[in-house]
Amino acid sequence: MGIPFDRLGWLFARWGHRTYPEWAEPILRDWLAERPQRARIVDLGGGTGVLTRMARRLRPGLDYWVVDPAGGMLRYAPEGVRALAARAEALPFEDASVDGVMIGEALHHFTDPQAALAEVARVLRSGGGLWIYDFDPGRGVGRWVYWGERLVGEPANFFAPEALEAMLEELGFAIRAHARKGRYVLTATTSAERPQEAVPLG
Repeated sequence: MGIPFDRLGWLFARWGHRTYPEWAEPILRDWLAERPQRARIVDLGGGTGVLTRMARRLRPGLDYWVVDPAGGMLRYAPEGVRALAARAEALPFEDASVDGVMIGEALHHFTDPQAALAEVARVLRSGGGLWIYDFDPGRGVGRWVYWGERLVGEPANFFAPEALEAMLEELGFAIRAHARKGRYVLTATTSAERPQEAVPLG
């Protein structure tokens, strides 16, 4: 059971952008602005590259990669972007070879989120950035998404932002959280800067 992602690329390519609230876009824009010229940016669990399309509009000219295990999703990745079939728990990148990783509404689909985040920490360069958008299973719309995914047989590995922050801090990330009505964005850096306090958006 579970969502047949390999057969639903056409659906996500057309409607996937609707999963991102308007308030997430300026956070992504600011995060991308901090990445160096020609930075390598990995859209992890990126499916059809919906998040990459948004990122390219906000900051063109970077080296974008869409990484997903479902070839049927990657078939719809945007032109000019590198599409790579791989699991988040075993990334085919060398240590410290990536400038930024985006995980948009995908972390809860990973079989082993802790292993995936450890892989992210491994491949990011010093000062590299992480951008995560997901649902809080205990608040607002996040409750409905959590139970819906459980019912269809998905891993449903959802985390409250506080729990995810703790996991990332153990991996050496400094974090900033933005939360609103059961959805949240976490931005993090591999630098040794002191973590910033969460910023509620309403």
